[in-house]
Amino acid sequence: MIPKYIIHLLSGGLDSTVMLYDLQEQGCKIHCVLFDYKQRHAQELNWARHHCNRLGILFTTIDIPELRGSELTDGMGGVVVPNRNAVLLSLAVNVAVASNAELVTYGCNKDDAKMFPDCRSEFVKAYNEMLKAAEIDVQICVPYIEKSKWEIADIGRQLDVKFEETWSCYRGGIQPCGECVACVKRAEALK
Repeated sequence: MIPKYIIHLLSGGLDSTVMLYDLQEQGCKIHCVLFDYKQRHAQELNWARHHCNRLGILFTTIDIPELRGSELTDGMGGVVVPNRNAVLLSLAVNVAVASNAELVTYGCNKDDAKMFPDCRSEFVKAYNEMLKAAEIDVQICVPYIEKSKWEIADIGRQLDVKFEETWSCYRGGIQPCGECVACVKRAEALK
């Protein structure tokens, strides 16, 4: 059972946007946290704000220093931003404590777990153990961790999420490139 007051990490991508609509459909009170970590694909934040405004959901944008070591930020390394979710979750947990929320959600899934270590159940379990050891009464919840992107897209279709109003491309620009790993995964999920 998902508690009624949730801090939700909303990127503006397909997974986190579908989860936003899903949580709202379940009647949860939601406060979204958006992160500007100097990602090249910051267009996603515009869509995140768009959905929060459309649904009348409170959101906070947190501007943090560039997370380095990835082609998504400083151009170094691959698409994995080292320790990104640990950094973002720590800030979101702080928002949760300050606002008396019991839960922080983010949209990791079975397909992401293959490439991104901080989207795996082992990571979430360890993170929750750390919170417990720190005597913080907040839990990280990942409702889609066993779902594929295709299954998430199917939930989105049922909730009438407008996928063209989400951003998944890892490259900067006005239009999605259609070639990066995020664009390819998105196209497969939307077939």
